[in-house]
Amino acid sequence: MPLPTSQQELLSRFDTAYQKLREEISRVPDELSRAPQLEGGMCLCDLMAYQIGWGRLVLQWEAREQAGQPVEMPAPGFKWNQLGALAQSFYLHSRDDSAAQLLAQFDALASDLRSFIAASSDTFLFDVGQRQWAGAKWPVVKWLQVNTIAPYDSARAKLRKWQKSRLATPTP
Repeated sequence: MPLPTSQQELLSRFDTAYQKLREEISRVPDELSRAPQLEGGMCLCDLMAYQIGWGRLVLQWEAREQAGQPVEMPAPGFKWNQLGALAQSFYLHSRDDSAAQLLAQFDALASDLRSFIAASSDTFLFDVGQRQWAGAKWPVVKWLQVNTIAPYDSARAKLRKWQKSRLATPTP
């Protein structure tokens, strides 16, 4: 999918992806929220923890750079070839949170991300070199796309696939 080309388009895509994922999450019964039945052996809570983890990282990268602090990419203690371990850290961090608690965190984070986007200029979002954490090749919008919109769409697809198979399989 091509990158959005304006702040309004970015906000629209973000809102749509978030709302569709949230809708799909709300269809999962609470008693199945920790069942590892999604693709890759994930459960709904892990899927939400993943979205929350990456969204928080984006905001942390920006906060650290704004504070004049070094930004460790992708996260403190992790290198880019350790993304599986980083994902596991997200799951571990949220293992005691209920689906309702994670959904509340996801909602709050989405609000923070939306505010971040809405407060940003087109220059900041779309021009390369605006942030050290974004690097010299990618504009900030690319980081937002690959850490929010695209994974929200992917998570929604996983949930829909699982829901279809679950509802199509008769229970004994």
